[in-house]
Amino acid sequence: MGDNPDKTKPAYKREDSSGSSAAGHLDSTGFSMAKHIDRLFPSASSLDNVDVAAANTGHRLHAVKQEIRRQLRAQSDSHQQQTQSIEATKAAIGELYTRISEMKAKAQTSERMVFDITQDIKALDFAKRNLSQATATMRRLQLLVSGVGQLRQFKEQKKYGEAARLLPAIAGLREGFAEHMGVRAIARLDDEAAGLQRSLGSMAFQEVQRGFDAQGLLVGDAELMHQACLCCAGTEEQTRVKDLYCELQLRAYVAIFQIGDDVSQLENVSRRYAWLRRILRNYAEEHAPAFPDAWRMGEELSRRFAHTTRDHLSETMATRDIDVGHLTAALADTLAFEAQCDKKFGIVRRNGAAVYESSGAPAESFVGSVSCAFEPYMAVFISGEQAKFEALVRRFRSEPGDDDPSLNVLASSTDLLYQFRESLRQCAALSTGQAMADLAQVFGQSLSNYARSVLVHALPRISSTTAAPLDALRRACLVANTADYCASAAAQLEQKIIEKVDGPLREQVTFAASREALLSAINSSIGALVGGVDAMCAPALAALTDAPWHDVQTVGDQSEYVLLIASAIEAATSVARVSLSGPRYFRSYCDKLASRISERYMTAIVQCKRISEIGAEQLLLDAQALKSVLLRVPSIGADDDSQPPPTYARIVAQGVGRIEALLKAILVPTDPADALVGRFLLLFPAAPRDVFRHVLSLKGVKPADHPAYLRVLQAHQRQTQLDKQSEVDKQSQLDKQSEVDKKDQLDKPSQITSDVPVAAVPSAYATPDPRSSSMPVHVTGRAPASAPLVSRTSAGRANEHSRFGSTTEHSAHLSPSTHHAGQSQTTFQSTTYANMPDPLGITSGPSASNEQCSDIDAQSPVLASLAANATATRTKINENLRKFMSTMRRP
Repeated sequence: MGDNPDKTKPAYKREDSSGSSAAGHLDSTGFSMAKHIDRLFPSASSLDNVDVAAANTGHRLHAVKQEIRRQLRAQSDSHQQQTQSIEATKAAIGELYTRISEMKAKAQTSERMVFDITQDIKALDFAKRNLSQATATMRRLQLLVSGVGQLRQFKEQKKYGEAARLLPAIAGLREGFAEHMGVRAIARLDDEAAGLQRSLGSMAFQEVQRGFDAQGLLVGDAELMHQACLCCAGTEEQTRVKDLYCELQLRAYVAIFQIGDDVSQLENVSRRYAWLRRILRNYAEEHAPAFPDAWRMGEELSRRFAHTTRDHLSETMATRDIDVGHLTAALADTLAFEAQCDKKFGIVRRNGAAVYESSGAPAESFVGSVSCAFEPYMAVFISGEQAKFEALVRRFRSEPGDDDPSLNVLASSTDLLYQFRESLRQCAALSTGQAMADLAQVFGQSLSNYARSVLVHALPRISSTTAAPLDALRRACLVANTADYCASAAAQLEQKIIEKVDGPLREQVTFAASREALLSAINSSIGALVGGVDAMCAPALAALTDAPWHDVQTVGDQSEYVLLIASAIEAATSVARVSLSGPRYFRSYCDKLASRISERYMTAIVQCKRISEIGAEQLLLDAQALKSVLLRVPSIGADDDSQPPPTYARIVAQGVGRIEALLKAILVPTDPADALVGRFLLLFPAAPRDVFRHVLSLKGVKPADHPAYLRVLQAHQRQTQLDKQSEVDKQSQLDKQSEVDKKDQLDKPSQITSDVPVAAVPSAYATPDPRSSSMPVHVTGRAPASAPLVSRTSAGRANEHSRFGSTTEHSAHLSPSTHHAGQSQTTFQSTTYANMPDPLGITSGPSASNEQCSDIDAQSPVLASLAANATATRTKINENLRKFMSTMRRP
């Protein structure tokens, strides 16, 4: 019994602590009753404390209920407080709304009071404004009535000055009553004022008309006329007065310069402008006080004079023949007159527009007012200039003249270009329109004519008999320099004309055709220069042709004719380097010279009667010496002895290479024909028939024997074509077979029976494929009957053996040939043609029978491919061996 308290006390404590832990589980959303009971009573002994646990649970339940009641009571109190706050807010809002309504009502009341006050003020304001307008209108009406009365009185008294001062005021008053024309009294008053103004204008016109007599002389009072003109200012009467005065002044001009009279011709156009200057001087001295300054009567008179003169000149030029000198002189005088008028009346151009210099007001320039009549007839001027240039070119051709040694060009070119500049200056002073564009075309045509008729004509014709060939070469260089100078001047002239001519016409200005003609003249000059060198070398080349090359016994030093050619080339090239102005022309000369000398040397060799093999060797030595001479040409006369340009070196190599090829072909004996043909085909793969005939002729072969050699040449060409086609076909077959082998026999071992075991093949000639090392491969000893064995005919082989003897005397290293059949490779190498091993068992004897071939094909398609490849390789070996022996053989 004494132990029970000790035993139950720990259980109670555990229950207490477990109860707090259970509270956490009781609050959980995943609460499990079974787990909670297991936690409270983990063992059977703990069931003794079940009463304590129940009591604790009850306490816990009571505490939870108390907490719930507390929370509900607090929430209820909070809801009541919120309700009271909402009610208080509503009461405050209602009070605020009441106050706002009261303020709005008061504002409306105030607005009505202000509106009533402003209505009264507005009515008073309208009344004041209407009263002011009525007062002003009445005042203006009073002024208009008074002004019309005074104007009527001034008219009756012919007081033009007072009337002129009154007219602007009346015009302003009338504009103010434009809205009141519906009032009859005002309309009648306005009509009366307009009638008085018209009447005053008519009286002023009559006053001016009475002030001048029929000859345009002033007979009236200038001051009275001035006042009368002021009365009609701004009305149509002002135009009538101007027309009257200009007609009176120009009446004498029309009478003096009547169309058809001698005085009205182009050569007398300066007298027209002199007449106007006299009239203007008379106007300034006597008539100017009769007209207001604002009318610019002097300018108006000059403008009417310009229009009348323009019509007169247009009609005169249209009805009579025009002299170019008179046309240009008249146009020059006209342009000067127009410029003087602009200067006299203060008209200048600002920002592309004509204005009066004093006020900046828009103005009408006099430029073009008369000169426009000459524009349709400027073709006469252009024709005259063209005729002048054509005559100048003809004179240059017929009379070359003495050229200044200090100049590097012909003197005629400077004269021609000077005339061009003078003509352009004159045309620019006359017109910058279509006439200048046409003149540019004339310049271009004249330059082209000069290039063809003068420059090309001036080129010397140098021959082997020319006394001073170097002077002639200098003349050719002078022509080339002149053409280059003219081409540069043409480009500058074109740019200058484009700057001066009117914008829309600039595309018509071009000197492309003339530059092409000048470049053609330069090419002709260089051609003449090269032709001169050719003529200087002609005696040496003639000596080459006439030499007995078939009797030459030994090969010695270079021939004498080579020294002559080198001397001529060096002398001519020294002149060309010093005389030619442009380095590009010297380069062109060198290129053309190399080509020409090579061609002439080839022609000289071809023209020889016969050349022996020793003679051909001597000519080969001379060709090498000539090549050295030609390679030194670009550095002749230069400060440094540099290497020739690559392009030039290529030209020399190509030219001399053709010569060497021809001579090497001559080195080969004519017997056997196959050797000669083979050598020729190596040197000339295109096999030109004419060259082959030259080779035969130079070797002394009679023309009757030429067809036989040509047939051999044709046979070799045909065989070569067949070999090429066969190689193409076999390669195509091999490619197809290789694809089949890869697809169908990749994993299948090949079983091929053979009379010759693989062990018979030397290890140095066979390289098995590692992938097929386990495959037993056997090869037959026969090739297909359809496979060609050699690339030469039997006759060719016999001729070769008879020509060169046994083939064992020559060794040839043949390139290894790789044959791919299935997955195996076979490589073979031969040291001699006669004792070459045959590792595949393919001999050059009789071909296998058709049965054997078909048996081979039936056993394996790989074997057929291998045999065909071996045959093609054998063909290549034979052909390469034949070529090698032909090349190594020296006569």
